[in-house]
Amino acid sequence: MSLKFKLHVIPPPFPLDWTSPRKLLVKTLLHHFIQDPAPIGHFFIEFQTATPNAYGVSHVLTGMSRLKRNQSTLTVIKEKVGLGTFFYDFEGKLDDARQASLKLQWAKKKRRLKTLTVDIAPEQSQILMDELDLWIKHGSFKHYGGGGLSILDGEGSGCAEFGMHFFNLAVGKRAAHPAWIRKVHAPKPLTGGRLTGNKVTLTKLFRDGHAWAENEEDGFLYTTPDMDLVTEWLKLVYPNQKEIHFNSEALPWALEAVSRICFQAGYRKIDEAEVKIQWKRVGMRK
Repeated sequence: MSLKFKLHVIPPPFPLDWTSPRKLLVKTLLHHFIQDPAPIGHFFIEFQTATPNAYGVSHVLTGMSRLKRNQSTLTVIKEKVGLGTFFYDFEGKLDDARQASLKLQWAKKKRRLKTLTVDIAPEQSQILMDELDLWIKHGSFKHYGGGGLSILDGEGSGCAEFGMHFFNLAVGKRAAHPAWIRKVHAPKPLTGGRLTGNKVTLTKLFRDGHAWAENEEDGFLYTTPDMDLVTEWLKLVYPNQKEIHFNSEALPWALEAVSRICFQAGYRKIDEAEVKIQWKRVGMRK
C-alpha cells in the first residue's frame, strides 16, 4: 500500500491586503461577511496508515478551525483587541472529515485548491497518527490561534501552523519554504488584549493603521504560513499543476530537523469518551 501525506491549500476568494493594518482590516471584514466556505483560506491535512489505530481510524482528513466562524471579527469589535486578534486564544475545534471532503470538492470545482503530496513510509505515517492522538488527548485542539500560541508546546494553533507542522513531520524536516511565511510587526498602540491591555476600536485601527511597525521595539512580531503566499509560489514554480508531488529528499531549503510537540501547556486532558468523538470526527469512513 502506497502511503501519502497531503497538505490541501485553499486560498481566500480574493487575496488579503497586507500592505498596512488598515487595508488588512478592510479586506478581512469584507471576507468575513461574504458567503464563502473559506473566506480567509484554509489548510487541511490528509494521510493514511497501513493499519487502523485504537479507534479504528486509518485515513485522516482534518484541520484546525475556530469553534465559531466569525469569532475573530466579533472579538475585535466587542473586546476591542485590535491587532491583538493575531495573538488571541480562540475556542478551537478539529474539522470534521466529511465536511472537509465536501469543502475540498467545492474548492476543486472553483479552481481554488492546491495539494502538496509527499510519499511517506509506514513509520512516518505512525508518527503523524501518534502526534494527532496526543494533540487530541492533551486538549490542544480546543485552542485556536496563530502568533500567541506555541504549537510545539501544545498550546494550540491556527490552521496554517497545524497544517505546516504535520507537513514538516511528513517530510522529516522543517519544510516550509521561506516564501510561504508572512511576517509583520503589529504596532503596539494598535495591539490590545493580553499583551498590552490596550482597548483598540475598529475606528482607531482604521484611523491609525497606516503602516506596520518596523521592528520588535515598536511592534509585536506575527509570523505564519500564509495561504495566499503558498498558492502564489506554487503557481509560479509549478504552473498549471493542481497537485504537486514533493520528494522529501529533494527540498534544498529544508535543512533543519523537525521537532515533535512536547505538550507543556498543562491543559486538562480529555476523557476517553471525548477522545473517541474526536477520532470519529477526523477519520474518513470507508
